[in-house]
Amino acid sequence: MTSWKIELKIAHDLIPMVQEIIYSLDEDNFPTLSDFEIIEGNDIRLLEAFFVQKPNLILLKDRLANILPSLNLSICDLTLVEIKEKDWVSESQKLLQPVEAGPFFIYGKHDAHRVPENCISLLVEAGQAFGTGQHETTHGCLLAIGGLTSEENISNAPETALDLGCGSGLLALAMSRVWPITIVASDIDPIATDTTILNAEANQVPVVALNSGKPGIAVLTSDGFEGNDLATAGPYDVIVANILAKPLQDMAADIVGNLANNGTLVLSGLLGTQEEAICTAYAKEGMILVKRYVCGEWHSLMLKNKKPVTAI
Repeated sequence: MTSWKIELKIAHDLIPMVQEIIYSLDEDNFPTLSDFEIIEGNDIRLLEAFFVQKPNLILLKDRLANILPSLNLSICDLTLVEIKEKDWVSESQKLLQPVEAGPFFIYGKHDAHRVPENCISLLVEAGQAFGTGQHETTHGCLLAIGGLTSEENISNAPETALDLGCGSGLLALAMSRVWPITIVASDIDPIATDTTILNAEANQVPVVALNSGKPGIAVLTSDGFEGNDLATAGPYDVIVANILAKPLQDMAADIVGNLANNGTLVLSGLLGTQEEAICTAYAKEGMILVKRYVCGEWHSLMLKNKKPVTAI
């Protein structure tokens, strides 16, 4: 769909009169008008009128011509511009660069030609749910998941895993690519869980039933663990929670309570200044920090029962 824009430079005090003329051009093609300052302190404004159909420019010029002497205007001050429709979502997606985090390469369709060999590639478009890999918190979680799949951890591959607050489902997708198990992806927001399903389909990752035991992603809209299927599907060997510092603190008992013995937590969505409070909350539940992934101001934390802390 094409729209049209009339531009006219005009003295500020004359705008109401010219607006009335523009409004009267066609009652079935009613415009949207706005005006802008051109030069600071200058009384001349840029008046813009947007139409869904091409306006009658000849009629407008005729009507303006009748008052040009009093308005001190020239017809050459007026222009008509055709505006081609754009898919603004696609345009914004083109601005997103691919993300490399550990073994993972996150990309949009427009960058499919840039996918390198010998990586775990995940197609995730910009959408309504959080998680395209661009943010430092998501990046840190991907590094942590990659760390869990390193050679030293192969013997401890999980049988169950949860992406708590899954957003776009990116972290659940990442886990599904390295562990052939049921990955539970849960979020309080149904838009997020719908987006997770779409992203799973785009990456040819099976969407499976919660207790099927099949490899793939089981998607669940859930407000926490209490009294729902999210708790009954546990306990989980790995829980990744990329949410915010306050809910991480508030949910510490529930999260650890649904973690299997010797399980691993990956917590993110917190600033470096909030790390101490998070570690204190989880220490009360028997967990200690074993590794941190620092991305700018944001920290992603891996917690277990033992081992010394290292920084990456």
